Amino acid sequence: MPHTNTWELTGLYRKFTGEVDGEEILESNFEVQVHPNFDNIKFIINDFTEMTGFTITTTHTRAYAKTDDVMSRTKGRLKIAIIASDDEHIALAENYREEMKNNKIDCEIFDTEEDARKWTSLPQIPF
Repeated sequence: MPHTNTWELTGLYRKFTGEVDGEEILESNFEVQVHPNFDNIKFIINDFTEMTGFTITTTHTRAYAKTDDVMSRTKGRLKIAIIASDDEHIALAENYREEMKNNKIDCEIFDTEEDARKWTSLPQIPF
């Protein structure tokens, strides 16, 4: 699964390309969470618009939500923006968003990077 991580001042932009595998996304999530910049970011933008195929199921999205919930207990507030254009992937993203049980993470789905960036720049409501 080719992907790039672009660390920014207050966030991370991740672009996934080619064939995307559900297990590899989970591994990449763990890598991001131990990165030294992770503690200081306020958002993650996951861009899936250049995927050529994927093997991701609702079992994977449930696992992402559970691990993100655990991570948020120490990380605190975080916005996760998902950029997707394929109907099937949008449905998986919606499943992930519904699985989120922790209100410390806000998740929204967008069809453009511009819209995702507008949303991530808005202040988060304190809990």
